[in-house]
Parts: sequence; C-alpha cells; structure tokens
Amino acid sequence: MRRRISLPLKLFLIVFAFVLSCIILISQLSYRYVQKEIRTNDIYYMNQILDKVDQYLTVNFSSFQTILFSVETSVNANIDNTEVIKKQLRELYELNSNYVSNIYLIKSDLSILGGSTTTRIFDEPLSDRKPLFDAADKNRRTTYVSDPYKSKYSGWTVTMVRYLNGSPFPMAIAVDLDLNAIEETLFKINKKEQMNLALITPSGKIIAGFSENRGPLNIQDHTFSIGETSAEQILDTTGTSLQLHTKEGLPVSILKKPTEKFNWSIISINDESRLEAALSRLETFYIGLLVAGFLLSLFISFLIAKYIRNPLYALKTKMKRVEQGDLTTTVTIKRNDEFGDLSRAFDRMLQQIVELIRRGELHNELERKLEIQVLQSQINPHFLYNTLGSISNVIRLGQIEKVDVVIASLIASLEYGIADASEKVSLRQELQNVADYIAIQNIRYNRHFNLIERIEDGLMDFPVFRMLLQPIVENSIFHGYNGGGIEGPITIHAYRKGDIVMIEVIDQGEGIPADRIQHILTTDPSDLEVKRKRIGLHNIHGRIRLHYGEQFGLQIISIPKEITRVRAVFPVGLFEGDA
Repeated sequence: MRRRISLPLKLFLIVFAFVLSCIILISQLSYRYVQKEIRTNDIYYMNQILDKVDQYLTVNFSSFQTILFSVETSVNANIDNTEVIKKQLRELYELNSNYVSNIYLIKSDLSILGGSTTTRIFDEPLSDRKPLFDAADKNRRTTYVSDPYKSKYSGWTVTMVRYLNGSPFPMAIAVDLDLNAIEETLFKINKKEQMNLALITPSGKIIAGFSENRGPLNIQDHTFSIGETSAEQILDTTGTSLQLHTKEGLPVSILKKPTEKFNWSIISINDESRLEAALSRLETFYIGLLVAGFLLSLFISFLIAKYIRNPLYALKTKMKRVEQGDLTTTVTIKRNDEFGDLSRAFDRMLQQIVELIRRGELHNELERKLEIQVLQSQINPHFLYNTLGSISNVIRLGQIEKVDVVIASLIASLEYGIADASEKVSLRQELQNVADYIAIQNIRYNRHFNLIERIEDGLMDFPVFRMLLQPIVENSIFHGYNGGGIEGPITIHAYRKGDIVMIEVIDQGEGIPADRIQHILTTDPSDLEVKRKRIGLHNIHGRIRLHYGEQFGLQIISIPKEITRVRAVFPVGLFEGDA
C-alpha cells in the first residue's frame, strides 16, 4: 500500500522550497545589483574628478592666453623701448610665477627678452627655441602648445607660443608652464582621493603626475606602460575606460579623458585590489545571508505547516474582501471549534462596524450643518449691528435725504444675508452685496471708499460662500481706514493660480503689525474686545476650512502704512459642480 504524505508535510516542503528559492534569488539579484552599483559609482566618481582636473586646466589655459595677449599689447605699445618691455615682462612673470616658469619674447635669431631672473641675464640664442619660433610663424593667428621638453632655464616644461602680430620685425611671445605646480595639484588629488592621475601627450609622454605614486606602472623616459601595454596603445583604444593587468597579474582600471583646451589626455590608473577586497567582503556577507535564509526557511515552513489550515484561509479571504471595502461579505466557516467561533465573532463585528459607520456619517453630516449655521448666525448679527449704527449716524448728522438710500441698501443686504447659509452664490452676487455695503458706509462716514474690481475672465460666476466679502471689507474700513477717519480705495482682486482660486480684498490703510497677524485668525477667550472686533475674519476662515480642508482659508499679508491684503483661498475644482 502506497504511503500517504500528510498535508502538514506537503505544506512544509512546498513552503520550504518556495521561501528558500526566494531568498536565494533575492540574494543573488541583490549581490549583482550592488556589485554593479559599486563599480558604476566608482567610475562615476572618478569621472567627476577628471572633469574637475579638466576644468582646472581650462582655467589655466585661459590665464596663459591672457598673459600672451597682455604681452602682445604691451610690446606693440612700446616696440621702440626695450627697457619698458623688459620691465613689463618681469612684472608679468612675478605676478604669475606661481604657475609659469618664464615669460619671454623669442627673436628671429632665437635670442630672447626674458621675464625671469635667469633669462634676463642669459638671453643668448638657443637651438631648442627654433621649433617654437617656427610653429608660431607658421600659425600666426593661433596659439601653439609644444610637447613637453627639457628647457635649459625652465626645466621640464611645456611652452605656449604665439606670433607677435603687428611687430615691425619677426618675434614670438612664449610662456613656459610650471609643470611642477600642475603636478603638485595632481599629487594633492592623488593623496586625498586615493587616485593615480597624470597628464599625457598624444604620443604617450607624461607631462605631469604619477611620480609620487607609481603603483602598477613601469615609468621610463617620461612615458609608461602597464604590463605589456604601452601608453600609446592605451591612448589608441576606443572608449573612456578599460581593464588591464600588471606583469604580476594584478587588475587595474584605467579612465581617460581628453582635455578641452590642450591636446592632452587625463589618465587615471587605479589598483583594482581595493575594489576587489570590498566585493569579496560583500560576497562573504551574502553567503552568510544565504545560510541565515536557509535556517529561516526551515523555521517559517515549520510554523506555517503546523498552524495554517483551510479555515484560516477562508477567514483570510473574508478579511481581504473587507479590506477592499466589501463589508457585506458572507463567507461562512461551519465549524464547532475555535475557527468557527472566530468566524461568527468576525461576522458580528462587521455588522457593528457597518452600523457605526452609518451612524457616524449621519452624525458628521448633522454636525457639519449645525456648525455652518452657527458660523453664519455669528456673521449676520455682526453685520446688522454695524449697519444699524450707520443709519443712526446718518440721522444724527441730519442727512435725512440719505436715509432712503441707506435703508434700500440695508434691505438688499438683509435679504441677501438671511438666505440659506449652505447655499453658495456667485462672485458676482457677492460683489453686488459689497457695493450695497460700501454705499451705506460712504453715507455713514461722509467719505468716499472707492470700490475697484479686478476680476479675471470667467471668475464672475465662481461659487463662494454667502457673506464672504462683506465682513472682510468691513474690517478694511474699521481697522485699515480707522473707522472712516480716513478714506481710500478698496480693491477686490480674483484670479487663478494653478489649481486654486484666490480672492483678495486690498486696502491702503494703516495696516497690521507683523506680531499681530498670526493671531488674527485664531480665537483668544481671554481677550473679548479683540475677539469681538475680528469675529468676521475668524469665522470666514473657519467656514472655508470646514468645507474644503485645512490647506484652504484666509491669508493676511500687511505692510503697515502701505497695504493690507486679505486673501481667501479656494480649490479651483469648485467650478466642476460645487456651485
């Protein structure tokens, strides 16, 4: 009879194989990814260093060109006065002696007028200047950069030479570069960044670098090789990076970059042993991770095989449906054990959750409506109080003929203000209500508060709260214009900015001190007088935030004695059906 494999054992084997396979796969992919990233980041970092070196050389090239042009200008201006030319050459050399070895003029007989102390004394003709003079004479409109060579007075150097145009007799301007200064800069980078840098000519000669950190290099006669590969072969290879081995078989990585201004290449040669050691440590870590994964797979598989059964899968299915929003799921587990009890308890819990959600939604909706009504009821009495005061002042001042105008405006404002608070109105209607309000205030204070409307096209029908703007305008008159003590314009500016709409009330009155702005939109139960004066702004701010969220509401920007801007911020989505 064939032996039957129990379900727990099957489950154990399946889970063990699955978990272990996942760990092995993830470990291998992670190792390869990290290995690739380490190499990529290392190459990227070294390329950044090469770019910085190239920028340094470009700046130096510009400096050398400037020196050549300065000498050319000076010589042409003093062509008949040799002593002046010598003095200016000396001054230029002393000014730039940190990175040049000499600045001088080469005559056609190969004698010179030199800037350095030595060449001011020893100015005899030298045959090694002939290639420089000939190159300058051949290319009279460009600057010629020589290959590195051993100069009698400047040592190992590179010369930049330019023909002196405009001179009555053939002459060339020359600058010997101080390669020691350039090499010292490269050594600093080598030491700090643990790199091995050098400048190389197209023929493979070392201009500067490598001397203090030869590493895997074989340096002879100002050139080098790595293993059996010469410098010229390295420069002739395509691409910017390559891998080579030394005679001892050690791997090295090479990066090369042509310079922008000079006909040179920047070479970085780096021993791969440091990177290989890091990767070796990483490999050891991942082997340990695989061992830990093997043990973890055994442990997890044992637990799952012991405790997971079909009832738990059924319960998990029910929970998944609830997670997706289906609170009416009816997956039933007909068991008389703990799983059955858990399933029935879960069903009862779902019913209670559904009922609580329903009750919560009803409660939140009722609370929201009540809060809006309370906020609206706070604004209307505040406005009515001030308007009745306006009528009283008109009668007290004996301006009986204006009473009808004030009452007509008051009737229009009251009809507008006592309507349903939850009903939104268009910006056009709010502007009309503000116009009625300002008409009352102009009569009350015997002032002229000019209402200026700057409304972006299409925003006249934008839906806003009823009684949004009037309390803000009231604050502008009462606080900005000292309760009618002074007069000025009141501007209402509405515009879109991205996905929001901004409606601003702007006055040019007294303004608000900076230390008070942050408290205006918050309540302070201990300061009843301040609270009474700013009830309109505070409640408008609360209405907007209650409807649209904490990111909307009022913003106040003020420059005392210049301008105050109260900005109401709404979502532009109101146009999509919230009118």
